[in-house]
Amino acid sequence: MKRTLGLVMLVFYATGMILGAGVYSVIGKAAGVAQEGLWLSFILAALAAVLTALSYAELATLFPKAGAEYVYMKEIFPQRKILSFLCGCLMIFAAIITASTVSLSFAAYTQDFIKAPEMLVAIVLLGFFTLVNIWGVRESGWMNIVFTLVELSGLVIFIFVGLRQPDFGKVLSAPVSWGVVTGASLIFFAYLGFESMVNLAEEAKKPDKNIPRAILLSLSLTTVVYVAVSLAALAMMSPGDLQKSDAVLSAALQKHSPEAARALAGIALFATANTVMIALLGASRISLGMARGRDLPKVFSKILPQRQSPWLSSLLVFLLALLFLPLKKIEVLASVSSFVTIVVFIIINGAVVYLRRKEPQRKRPFRVPGAVAGWPVLPMLAAGMALFFLFNFEEQVYYVGVGIVIFVLVVYQALHFRRA
Repeated sequence: MKRTLGLVMLVFYATGMILGAGVYSVIGKAAGVAQEGLWLSFILAALAAVLTALSYAELATLFPKAGAEYVYMKEIFPQRKILSFLCGCLMIFAAIITASTVSLSFAAYTQDFIKAPEMLVAIVLLGFFTLVNIWGVRESGWMNIVFTLVELSGLVIFIFVGLRQPDFGKVLSAPVSWGVVTGASLIFFAYLGFESMVNLAEEAKKPDKNIPRAILLSLSLTTVVYVAVSLAALAMMSPGDLQKSDAVLSAALQKHSPEAARALAGIALFATANTVMIALLGASRISLGMARGRDLPKVFSKILPQRQSPWLSSLLVFLLALLFLPLKKIEVLASVSSFVTIVVFIIINGAVVYLRRKEPQRKRPFRVPGAVAGWPVLPMLAAGMALFFLFNFEEQVYYVGVGIVIFVLVVYQALHFRRA
């Protein structure tokens, strides 16, 4: 595919995905356990995200191809085809579940402006962004920049109102508790999205340099914004009140600036729409990679010559996303998406450690810093932190998540026997 994405567009893609609906949903629950240390929970969660992001950066520069996790496993473990199939399918599931659930959130927000069947609105949104992605990655990139700036402006408005409160920043000197760590495990989900950007490595200019830079810049920017949002939230409401609210940011603004609260409701449309667009884009690139590797029908590897986009893979992802719309259980499906993503994070970090031990002299355009006796410390620490976060879901999420893993493994075995 044509390399059209520079550093700026890559940063906007990653920032747009991270600054999605995540912070709106988790900040209240995290405040309930972290209390005045909420801001520190955001920093700890960012640290965990950066550690895994470094592993992604190393592998993305070694194998700058569409398909990301699927390609990495196929290259590193060529004899363990089941591992590449599992990672590829799990990330497709994560992306299409994200697209489906967030499209339903978008449909719910539109009811404040127009009255229309929510299911119909979600279908139209998914169809529209599928067409945008088929039209071309550069065109969707410009739309992403606009949407990201709009959703960032909403958080800036929230921060501005918080800065005007006399209690802004007072919690920085307050004592913290172990709840800060638990809060970080919840907030970690607000940083998910950076991993989607590596699927654009094949369409990036100078991927060996721009992919690591874009990942680290986007995480740095979002961390600054998130910490400022947490300080503003604590200045406007107590941790207990934040925990009780379902729409934390709007509820906090409503007490101090009703006009800003209404503006934030409109901006939420852009935040959710942008998340849907990037999730569909990432899933189509993973499907493309798996089709090239013959783990999906090869027809899905076709590129539209005029637009240089995988149009059949994009249509496949659109149809799969439609299948999850009737479930409507947004919170459970969103958590399932996070669950399978973290499972893949553990595998990715383990793959970096394995490849370092197997091929220590291999030239790496980007290398995760820090190693002791040939063992890369940071990927090992990242895998441990991801494993810790894996034990902070509700019970039903494990049933669905493990069910998806088992389903993927059964499908792989069925395909394997058929080929044999």
